[in-house]
Amino acid sequence: MTSKHWTLVGGAVACLKSTAIAGVASGLSLAVAQAAPQDLAFPGYSGYLNVPSATVLDHGQADVMYSDQALDTRQTSGNDTYGHFNNVAGTFGVFPLVEVGGRLTWDRTQANCYQETCGIRDLSANIKVQAPFIPDNWFTLAAGVQDLGGETDDFESVYVVAGREFGPVEISAGYGDPKTPGRYLDGAFGGVSYRPVPWLNVMAEYDSQDVRLGLGAASPEGLLPWGMQVKGKVLAYDEGDTDNDRHFFSLGLSIPFGNKPSKQRLEPVAADRIEPVGRISQSRNPTDSADPVGRISQRRNPTTSDQNNTGKKSAQNLGQQLVKAGYDRVSVASEGDTLHIQWENNIYTRDERDSVLDVARRAKAAAGVHKNARLTLLNQNIPVVERTVPLQEPHPDGSDEPYAIASGFSKTSLLDRDEREWDFQGSYGPTWKPRITLSPTISSGVATEYGVWDASVGISAEVSASLWTGALASATYNTEIYQTEDFEKGGVFYEDRQRNALIEAEVQQTFKLHPQLYTSFHGGRYAIDWNGGLNETMILSANGHHSLSYLGGSFRHRDDSGFKRNQMLGRYSYYNPDLDAQFDVYGGQFFAEDTGFRLDSRFWFGDYAITLSYKNTDAEFISLGWVIPLTPEKTRQFRYAQVRGDANWNYSVQSRINEDQNLTAFGGAAIVRSANPIQSLYLNRGRLTND
Repeated sequence: MTSKHWTLVGGAVACLKSTAIAGVASGLSLAVAQAAPQDLAFPGYSGYLNVPSATVLDHGQADVMYSDQALDTRQTSGNDTYGHFNNVAGTFGVFPLVEVGGRLTWDRTQANCYQETCGIRDLSANIKVQAPFIPDNWFTLAAGVQDLGGETDDFESVYVVAGREFGPVEISAGYGDPKTPGRYLDGAFGGVSYRPVPWLNVMAEYDSQDVRLGLGAASPEGLLPWGMQVKGKVLAYDEGDTDNDRHFFSLGLSIPFGNKPSKQRLEPVAADRIEPVGRISQSRNPTDSADPVGRISQRRNPTTSDQNNTGKKSAQNLGQQLVKAGYDRVSVASEGDTLHIQWENNIYTRDERDSVLDVARRAKAAAGVHKNARLTLLNQNIPVVERTVPLQEPHPDGSDEPYAIASGFSKTSLLDRDEREWDFQGSYGPTWKPRITLSPTISSGVATEYGVWDASVGISAEVSASLWTGALASATYNTEIYQTEDFEKGGVFYEDRQRNALIEAEVQQTFKLHPQLYTSFHGGRYAIDWNGGLNETMILSANGHHSLSYLGGSFRHRDDSGFKRNQMLGRYSYYNPDLDAQFDVYGGQFFAEDTGFRLDSRFWFGDYAITLSYKNTDAEFISLGWVIPLTPEKTRQFRYAQVRGDANWNYSVQSRINEDQNLTAFGGAAIVRSANPIQSLYLNRGRLTND
């Protein structure tokens, strides 16, 4: 976006702000503002027909839409006109007050644009941000960019828009500046909608070129499962400079993305919210205890020896329960009034915090004479984090759910071992059992000059086995199962196909040098053809929100030892637990020895995530994708093996930006890393903090 565009946005925002405040203030007495449901306009952002609204999709809302309207910008003569073309748009509320989306527009699906006329074919990105801190009963203000960073200029524009709701009526007015003049959002625009009932929307707008009238409808809330709604719009009337009396439609699906509402965590509770133990014990009737050991202890003041024996028996019973549940490397010890529990989780592979809560619940149910439990989560037999859980006191909110009164990284490290005499040690089968992870793999070209969607699809199987503390051996094999013509031999994308080959085979050894410092050494085969070694070193902040890492490697081609590559990258990572959002910034020399930086972000909604990336080395790329777990929330395992789906499967669509033309490219800022890096293997993909 040029400086001219940003100047326009700033000036328009200032102008609209003063105008909107004056206009809205006069209407405050008419109605109380209400939050209207948000729908996608034909161009893919939230709004009316062509006109954007002054609000964004709710945080966590995902809308996918098909429509048959697009402005034909590839005409050789005359002004751009609307036509019946294919459009697929997906828009997500990734942050409070922020929505991002992508739009794919095309005419002929498989035409080669270099050999024949293929019509319009474009992949674009949209972003809209709503201004914070404005009271709901004043007005709303938003600014957005359509076709972000594109150089083919099909739909690129910037706009600002202010709006106000008066009961079932919503009014918006704004100003836009497209890169190609004489099209919608080229100047002042406005829209109004009326919802006589929540599922019906009557719209009228002026998009700076045409006056348009239309209807929108949605299935009633609660009618469909999982919070889904089917939505549709029809352009009923069109009159103006661009085209007259054309009719278009859209049909889409809106759904809360992910499973965040169903997720529960072991919550930390501040000391000032906890009722003193003395008062709790006085207010509780001993006969109300669900634990027979607890009732006996209230009645007969057992000796220290009796308590020790009872405590050890409770520890042994709990250990057996954890092993039966499928946990590995389980160790339980009773020391005074504290239960010490260590375990390794290989069943809650989506999110290890589910395992922490599960073990805390089991410890609370088996408390016996113990007042507290010290939980220590292991990964590859390395203690990672600790939680202290009271076992006798109810939750401050009155429930019986466990909670944490202390959290931290485990102080046990290579240089500071914690030797304890355990009352129980066991594991669900041998710790070296092979674990097989299955996952689809996709290479795709979207909206290229060769077709709308070309793909090579494969299935990968990773086999890993724990060797000893911190040591892991793994291998990944991939096989192609489907390809379109352009990925076949002789096709333009043949070199980027899914290969029938051993993708990676390595042995790694990780050392925990300090509660917040890890280093891992890897050696083996990487990226199909490269033999070499890797080192990853990571240091974390005290709360786990920030980390600095080094990812370096040296590689030789297996067929030509003189062909070498070196990778030297630094990484800064930040995780915000309140927003459940991650940001990774890489800088340095990437695997293909291109230099620059890369920004990856993940916006989590439970076990699912929306991903956004920006790469800037020899070329610039942006991508939008999603993470979908391909395994149940709780994965089962057999005594001597485990087969599971990929809990972190990611697919994204990438587009090259800021070029004279949208050249096809699959690479840029590529990183060779282990299939089991520190962040994933030990730190729950960077989301294992001390909050």
